[in-house]
Parts: sequence; C-alpha cells; structure tokens
Amino acid sequence: MFDTNIFNEILDQEIDITSITNASLYVTHIQLNEIQSTKREERRNQLLQTFHEVDKEAIATESAVWDVSEWGNAKWGSENNLYQPILKRLGELNKKKKNNTQDALIAETAIVNNQILVTNDKDLQDVISEFGGKVIDLSTFMSSSA
Repeated sequence: MFDTNIFNEILDQEIDITSITNASLYVTHIQLNEIQSTKREERRNQLLQTFHEVDKEAIATESAVWDVSEWGNAKWGSENNLYQPILKRLGELNKKKKNNTQDALIAETAIVNNQILVTNDKDLQDVISEFGGKVIDLSTFMSSSA
C-alpha cells in the first residue's frame, strides 16, 4: 500500500512507476482525498495525474472517522481496534501532526490487510512496526521491485 507521500516522491523524483510489474499496489480513499486537498493548483493537478497513472486497487479503510471517511469506502472498525492506539502513538511521536487521523486509518488498513505500507514518514514507519505491521520506504520498495 502506498502512503500519500509516495505519490509526491514519484512526482518529484520522476520515477517511472509503470516499470513496477511484480507488485500489487493498493490505496484507500484517504490518499486521493489528501492529494485533492493540496493547496497549490498546479501541484495538485500533477499529483492527481501521478495518482491516476499508478496501477492500483482501492480498498476500504478498516475504520471510519466522522468528517474524514467516505461512506462506502470505510468499514465501521476492525475487530482488533487498532485505529485509536495507532492514532495515540502517532501523536506521541510527532506532536499530533494535522494528518495523524488519516495516517492512522492508512496504517490500520495496511496492518489488518497484511499489506506492506510504503512510506517515507519515519514516525509512521515506527508506529507500523510497533503494531506488528510491515513497512518500507520508497527506495527499498523500488530496489526490491526492479
């Protein structure tokens, strides 16, 4: 699963993501929503183009959060209730960053679905690992997918 920051990296580093053929890529509605919230119009349009060029499958988040989750693209909550503990731990590590809710939803979804989260966010990497998930950064992903 790609975290939102990976789409920024793909765009900035001019990575040819179409060359990746040996991996199934996933996203939730959260990544698209975050890209759509990009303030600079030109950057937003470039990110949207990058997002749509990546061959991926959208899956529902495992939990729903009022004013964040989309009806039909979120479940009521996973049985293991990881969202709240992940959100709390992220807040402890990064002083309650503005997008922690979104990151916690992405993290929980990756963990519950046994997917590797590809992110360059160090705090998110640490939290995923603490909660038993699999996580790598983009350069590691690219070198293993080459």
